[in-house]
Amino acid sequence: MLPMGTIMTGCMAIGLLFATRLPVLRAVQVLPAWFRKTVSFVVFSAGSWNVFWYATRHFGEFWGGAALISGCLMLLTAAYIYNVKCLPTFLKRMRSGVLFLLLCCAVLYGTTIYRL
Repeated sequence: MLPMGTIMTGCMAIGLLFATRLPVLRAVQVLPAWFRKTVSFVVFSAGSWNVFWYATRHFGEFWGGAALISGCLMLLTAAYIYNVKCLPTFLKRMRSGVLFLLLCCAVLYGTTIYRL
């Protein structure tokens, strides 16, 4: 059985791949809409679990705070994947910052798991 941290790191990485609009990742952007929406649902579900289950139960701990931050970032990333056109302009402008912070969270989770 995989630990939940590994699953969260994987969901963060998948969210980053699908939300990034880099020319190198054009193959991911041309996948069918149903597939992108499924990925968006998976990232949204992982972010919701992080925010509403783990972070609320471990709020005073380091990993509770990390879960709150990474969960909120995953919720925004899921919105970027699902339909960025319906988001307010200020959220569209924050996209690169949100994705960079999510990358930092994924690196934090990944290096911690690697060191275990």
